[in-house]
Amino acid sequence: MTDKQKQYLLGYLGYYAGVPDGIWGRLSGEATRAFQAGFGLEPDGVFGPATEKRILAVIGSGEQPVEKKAEEAPGWWREIRYFTRAEFRCPCAACGGFPAEPAESLVRLADQVREHFGAPALPSSGVRCPEHNKAVGGVWNSYHLAGKALDFRIQGRSAAEVLAFVRTLPVHYAYAIDERYVHMDTE
Repeated sequence: MTDKQKQYLLGYLGYYAGVPDGIWGRLSGEATRAFQAGFGLEPDGVFGPATEKRILAVIGSGEQPVEKKAEEAPGWWREIRYFTRAEFRCPCAACGGFPAEPAESLVRLADQVREHFGAPALPSSGVRCPEHNKAVGGVWNSYHLAGKALDFRIQGRSAAEVLAFVRTLPVHYAYAIDERYVHMDTE
């Protein structure tokens, strides 16, 4: 399997946020770590044979990420229709994934967006630790640090189309990151 194919598979599952180019860098490693953490593998960031086998099985079966700390998640998560807590985790293996909890208001808004479009909503960045936030160029007071921001795309929809709907919701701030991805945050 080529690096570009790996990036496409990670992107299909919502872990790789870049444009697949076959150049294995920081985004590819972080996406691999996040996938591994969500699907019961050692999150080392190496896309080896075990990760390849696991990602193909996940795509073939439609399996959802393992929620290792589900007992710690608030009860309102049971009401969330389209997302798991793991999809909001920081991809940085050093912080453990949840230096802050995803805000209930944010997750409920994400569920509404997914429901409205009837297509997969693919998060690229949810909760961030300060180190990861700095590494991706986030501002010092980013809402991602408090679990109150989400960068995502809707499969088959432009950012302009998604943003137009998001702005009808009670969000604090929303903007198009590029042609595909939207940022939204809540207070």
